[in-house]
Amino acid sequence: MSTASTPNAGSSLIRIHKVITRALLVSMQNSQGNGPEPELRLGFQRFEQALHSGLLAHHDGEDEISFPFLKTKIPDGPFEALSEQHRLMIPLLNKINDWCNKGSAAWEAANLAELHLALAELNDLWHSHIPIEESKFSPQECERLLTTEENAWLEGQLAGHAAQHALPGELVLPFVLYNLEGDDRTAMAQSFPPVVSEQLVPFAWKPTWAPMQPFLLE
Repeated sequence: MSTASTPNAGSSLIRIHKVITRALLVSMQNSQGNGPEPELRLGFQRFEQALHSGLLAHHDGEDEISFPFLKTKIPDGPFEALSEQHRLMIPLLNKINDWCNKGSAAWEAANLAELHLALAELNDLWHSHIPIEESKFSPQECERLLTTEENAWLEGQLAGHAAQHALPGELVLPFVLYNLEGDDRTAMAQSFPPVVSEQLVPFAWKPTWAPMQPFLLE
């Protein structure tokens, strides 16, 4: 069995799924009624921006990198079905992004209700999607089918893709870290260049992501 320090693409997959699962729950809770208190609204909009960008980049990385590579190991894997589920989520992610761009109008009752509905639909799709991935590409399967070097290569390719597409990094990377806790957060931080987790997130980027803190884990 792999350890936390051994590269394993399945373990990395489960961690990013935990990020999105928690973020969707927090988002649905805070898009009900009148939404967060006025002093928290900027932070919630940034939280939604990070959710949109992070989930879109995650799925792009799977479609462009993970699935083509894993298909060489699991030729009969459910790759097309999973990619189709990704495609079904895009209109809902677009609605989240559109809401983020509405400015003060985002808090009008109709617009907030539309956001909540999009999040609920996205959450339903998400929870029908991740059990398939986590069973087919579990840590055990990744350890069995991939060498340590292949696991490390796949993790590195996905990290590089995320760095280019999960933008802005000063929102998305803290969003990823602080929707995790304990060993999961430690392992995720170790996947970032040290300058990111030791300098940029806690210091240089803090003014940008600090408004999100009420919606993140300590």
